[in-house]
Amino acid sequence: MTNLAGCHSGVLALIDACGSVQEYVRIGPAPERESGATVNEELRLLVRQMPQAADQFMGLAPCHPLIARLFGEPPVGRAHSVIGRISWQPDCDLVLVAGWRPTCLEPLEAALLGRGVNACRNAIQADSGKEGGEGAGLDLINSVVSPVIRVDERLNIVNLNEAAQRELMQGGVLREQGGRLASAACHAMEELRAAVRRSVREAGGEGRRSSIIPLTGDAGLPRFAIVAPSPLHGEDPTAVVVLPEIDGEEGARRLSALYSLTRAEEGVVRLILVGAAPVGIAAELGLTEATVRTYIKRIMVKLGINRRSEFFLLYILTMSPFRFPTGPLSCRSA
Repeated sequence: MTNLAGCHSGVLALIDACGSVQEYVRIGPAPERESGATVNEELRLLVRQMPQAADQFMGLAPCHPLIARLFGEPPVGRAHSVIGRISWQPDCDLVLVAGWRPTCLEPLEAALLGRGVNACRNAIQADSGKEGGEGAGLDLINSVVSPVIRVDERLNIVNLNEAAQRELMQGGVLREQGGRLASAACHAMEELRAAVRRSVREAGGEGRRSSIIPLTGDAGLPRFAIVAPSPLHGEDPTAVVVLPEIDGEEGARRLSALYSLTRAEEGVVRLILVGAAPVGIAAELGLTEATVRTYIKRIMVKLGINRRSEFFLLYILTMSPFRFPTGPLSCRSA
């Protein structure tokens, strides 16, 4: 959901059962001399072209005229757009329209976008009528596949999801020590502590940023922590620490779709993401080690990276952390 699925501008609108726009908010730049009446009419026409079933996201044909009227002519190299809708209330849907992006929205990207939108929707609805937003906050972190730990500035653990409880009990890269988050690697702990302190001080303000902290070296299967200001409410600001779990199969498919990798290159990426070295990849795929190293160099050029650990960073930067609420979302490209 980050950066509107690669787009630079978007509109969120509430649409009633008759297809009328109840209210909308624009995200990003707007064309000059825009009027609310114009936006309402363009959204109404777009909704007519969307699938009637909710919880669907799709890409539109390049330079779609209604999208051009909403966002202006596309910049050079960007001509694709995204529309989608989710159930919001019994008589109302939330519609997302975004443009422009350099490539058409792939089915896998549409599903990832749907995960995030639905998880946020579920958390907001769970918060209805609850004080402080704590109930919604717990629902939100429990909807994340990876371990999520909410901490204060001193690394005291405020709450965590089930995946994080298992992670800390197993004594992996992070552990619980006296109610605080701890690690055996001193250098990683210093970076983590600094990132948490920075995030806590940014909580509730503008320009909220996340940091990706390496917790292990390049040897073996690397682990990282994402540290960001907590979206949860409370008396004291907090940060969230997410420990992304690598799924080599899913990650290879996603990177292949995003960077147009060949089937052979996708197979190499899949094995890299499960921690295989070139000699192991060669044995698995029935290739020579020299051929595998050639493949890796070619893949790195396509992905714009220089080190093995950056495969994992790229995986993290393109992942959606949310689990599917009731199975994969329907999606298609038009």
